[in-house]
Amino acid sequence: MKKVILRKAQAKDLDSMWNNIWQDKELAKYMLWKPVENYEEAKIRLEKTIEYQKTNPAFYICLEETDEVVGFLGAVDTGDGVFEDCGLCIAAKYQRNGYGKQALQLLLKMIFEELGGKEFIYSCFEENTASQKLCESLGFEYIYSKQNIRKWDNLEYTARYFSKKAI
Repeated sequence: MKKVILRKAQAKDLDSMWNNIWQDKELAKYMLWKPVENYEEAKIRLEKTIEYQKTNPAFYICLEETDEVVGFLGAVDTGDGVFEDCGLCIAAKYQRNGYGKQALQLLLKMIFEELGGKEFIYSCFEENTASQKLCESLGFEYIYSKQNIRKWDNLEYTARYFSKKAI
């Protein structure tokens, strides 16, 4: 199995993100981000991502061998050692290869071992069974469900929340 690394976004990632992720409407179905409509929007989103990643544990998921971006994930420090995910996304053509699991394991290790995290809260759309299976495979426990509204299109959805505590 190919390995992935987590790294901060770079200007050279624009084409990978545009082609593999940001314009994929089907991929965005279970995500909170809005697909970009054109390359100019993609440039702006990359600039915002680079800025956001400067102060948050958020990363691009890249193939170790080629450094190609195949996804992204990150967390938000909510205080008192609790971190919440701010999305995990793997490009459609790279799904079902274990990259999401590898990346989430790397993020958890960083949060618990380097950032002093005590708990990580992960959420996903109720219909996103692949994301739920990922949580279960890593020992997360289901904690509750909650009705939410996605901001960019006012979609009402049920989010399922999972927790993993530091050992």
